[in-house]
Amino acid sequence: MVERHREIAALRQLFARSQRGHGQVALLTGGVASGKTKLLNTFADIASESGAIVLTATASRAEQTIRLGVVDQLLQQATLSREVAGNLSLSIEENAISAPQDTDGDPPPHPQVIRELSATLLGIASDRPLVLGVDDVQFADSQSLQVLLHLQRRMRSAPVLLILTEWSQPRPRQLPFHIEIARLPYFSRIRLAPLSQAGVAELLAQRFDPVTVRQLAPPYYQASGGNPLLLHALIEDYLSSEHPVSPESRAAPVVGDAFAQAVLACLHRWELTLFQVARGLALLGEHGSPHRLGRLLGMTADSAAQVLDVLTMAGLVENGGFRHPGARAAVLRDFPPDERSALHAHAAELLNQDGESATTVAGHLIAANRADGRWAVTVLREAAELALEHDEEMLASACLELAQRECADERDRAMLTELLARAEWRSRPATAGHRINGLKKALRDGYLSDTGSLTLVKYLLWHGKADEAAATLRSLLRRQDTDDRGELQLAYLLLTFSHPPHFPRHPDVGFDVVGDGALPPAEAPGRRAAAALGAVLTRGPLDTAVDAAEHILQTCAMTDRSLDTLLHALLTLVYAERSDRAAVLCDSLLAEADHRRATAWRTQLRTVRSDIAMRLGDPLLAAEHARAALDQLSAKEWGAGIGTPLSTLLLATTAMGDFAEAASLLKYPVPSDMFTTWFGPPYLYARGQYFLATGRSTAALNDFRQCGALMTEWNIDHPAIAPWRSGVAQVQLLLGRAGQARQSLVDQMALPGAGARTRGVSLRLLAASSPPTLRTHQLEESTKLLLESGDQLELAATLGALAEAGRADGEQAKARETLERAVELARGCHATALHQQLVSSGDTSGEHGGAPRETDGVASLTKAERRVAALAGLGHTNRTISRKLGITVSTVEQHLTRVYRKLNVRSRAELPSGLPLHPIPTIAASDREEGPLTALHRRASAAQC
Repeated sequence: MVERHREIAALRQLFARSQRGHGQVALLTGGVASGKTKLLNTFADIASESGAIVLTATASRAEQTIRLGVVDQLLQQATLSREVAGNLSLSIEENAISAPQDTDGDPPPHPQVIRELSATLLGIASDRPLVLGVDDVQFADSQSLQVLLHLQRRMRSAPVLLILTEWSQPRPRQLPFHIEIARLPYFSRIRLAPLSQAGVAELLAQRFDPVTVRQLAPPYYQASGGNPLLLHALIEDYLSSEHPVSPESRAAPVVGDAFAQAVLACLHRWELTLFQVARGLALLGEHGSPHRLGRLLGMTADSAAQVLDVLTMAGLVENGGFRHPGARAAVLRDFPPDERSALHAHAAELLNQDGESATTVAGHLIAANRADGRWAVTVLREAAELALEHDEEMLASACLELAQRECADERDRAMLTELLARAEWRSRPATAGHRINGLKKALRDGYLSDTGSLTLVKYLLWHGKADEAAATLRSLLRRQDTDDRGELQLAYLLLTFSHPPHFPRHPDVGFDVVGDGALPPAEAPGRRAAAALGAVLTRGPLDTAVDAAEHILQTCAMTDRSLDTLLHALLTLVYAERSDRAAVLCDSLLAEADHRRATAWRTQLRTVRSDIAMRLGDPLLAAEHARAALDQLSAKEWGAGIGTPLSTLLLATTAMGDFAEAASLLKYPVPSDMFTTWFGPPYLYARGQYFLATGRSTAALNDFRQCGALMTEWNIDHPAIAPWRSGVAQVQLLLGRAGQARQSLVDQMALPGAGARTRGVSLRLLAASSPPTLRTHQLEESTKLLLESGDQLELAATLGALAEAGRADGEQAKARETLERAVELARGCHATALHQQLVSSGDTSGEHGGAPRETDGVASLTKAERRVAALAGLGHTNRTISRKLGITVSTVEQHLTRVYRKLNVRSRAELPSGLPLHPIPTIAASDREEGPLTALHRRASAAQC
């Protein structure tokens, strides 16, 4: 028997003494399911094989009321004469009849019956040694115990070994029996400790190979606590697993039905209190001290502590908690639902009284599915707020839904509805829309705060209910009891830009909140950020607004309430054309949002980040963020806000020459009300740029003009939102209308919102419409401004134009150097179209050096090979090239193989820089003054028309 060699040896010694006529009494003690029964049975077999008579009985809680039940079991196994058996049966029957019926507990048996039974047992040992075994003596009936006491006092000179087994903590009413037998000089106590780790390994070695034993022994010892019953169950679960554990991962025990049944079997073996305490401990978890268990279950702390000791000895509990979570789960599953709910509710009340955290108490309230009393609703709300701080939206929603259902106070219910909407908004914006009706009702009844009212306005706008949002905000502004009128006025001001048709500008809504640029104090970051954005949108890139926005982004923690504050601060920097600063701060916020898995946060921040990347001339990064934002939500969930990531992605794909994807974006479904918001004009501007790049100048001009018409009509004519005049000027230059183009650009630079980027782009286009003598100066000023703004893509275009101007002025060396820089910038921006145009400019200049020229090898390439080689030279992968050109990856690989052979190179890294996508058209002499970029656009536009 595994690791029971010492106990077996001790019993052998006692048996040897009894065989010599020296009777012995042995008491085997141990925890629940520690192997006492198996040890008794094992030794009984040994004694029987040695020639002894073995009689055994098992006491049971269910049979404690049967008088002399244990003794009767022993005698049933003995070989008795018919006369002796009949006399004993008659004596037992007479004893049952003569016993008084009104005494407390079982009456003692008649002395004559005790003597007869004891003598009968001793008589059995007259011929051969006798071994008597009573298992679980703690459950023996009191009359049988009296017979055993009488027997053990008279067996000192008899060849009798009496073996009793019991749990280590006997019940108080058994104490006299134990005191009596412990006084005997021939009494021995043998304690069975749980299996050690070596013992666990010995048992495992019976079923597994040595390597597996070494892997399994430590974790299986920890999971079972050395309890043989639990250990055997774990082995059974392991062997019956449908998906056997690989050798590399065998460190984690397989816990299944066998283990769960073994846990319950351990608990059912003792009194009901064992199961009650186990359930209380499973329910309280780490908060299950003896004192709390006693209060929860209606018992003393000492009684609870005693039961915990039993559970610890049984290997189920360690350090006051379940040793393995599978044991706790088994107990909870066996818990009747109604009882469990009631006990959870009681536990919540006790833990709240003890000052435990709101999160702990709320967990029990949720498990009970009830919140009795206002204190419970308050705890649930506090727990929800803590859960939101720790990004546990599901827990927060569960707390708030229960609190809202049980809350009787309408004002509290309104606050809970607002919190619930915010919790759901973070990860499920569409679900949060279902809370709109509740917020509207709370507003009508006068229970919604100003903050909650602004939350309602936000959700109404997101879900396309701008009229309701406008009516709601106007009614709030008309109220005399408004707590913070300034915050509402700032909200209205920003909405005059974002949703201008629904929020017209009226003097009575207080547009003096931005005044002369003075901002609210730093202690009010929400109002300060809104005011800063309002100041930039109405008065241009004020330094005070930019500084305030940076300070907010650096100091304000990101929460559900502060997200709009941070977005307003980011947009302040974007519209003040401080994109380089905005990029760093937005990246930091985005990393936090990604880490906290907040879908709505990530979506909105990626949208802003894609816009920033495009303004910095990085279309590849802009496209990456825009695609990620679009993938987060469905078109329905996006609402009108889809315009921003869609516009940015359209600009980015156009700049990279991926016209196929750009065309597919135009088929993307957008809501009709998008064109009643400030998301509409940027979309029209981006679509116009796509039409312009693909030679459809008329369509482009229509979009640019429609964009401008909306922005001027709505009085949101800010070039940082959409520089529509630049688009108009580009088309007018293509159509030869230099004067009209010049006027558009002058008007744009005069706007308050024209920052460094806007002025830099305007000056480049203005140079194209100016006399040659003015161009170099304007382009140099444009270069300086674009360097300041950080827009690499627009800078590349300006440097290309400056190189053209330098060649016209006869400064060939300087022009080549400038053009090389422009080509490298365009290539770094992945701006395929611009890169090819700049290369074409260098090839048709008639000068050597500068941009690469075609070689005989390049000239030998077919049109298809040239296109593949050009894209590969720009760093595009084969898969990207296949998507751009609409061919398979295999075809791309075949083209590249032929290209490498014709150009005598071994990889795409050796491809010449600047391979043209198409044969280069000849520039007519009349076009030289315009510059090749302008001429190419004009020819493409004319052909389209």
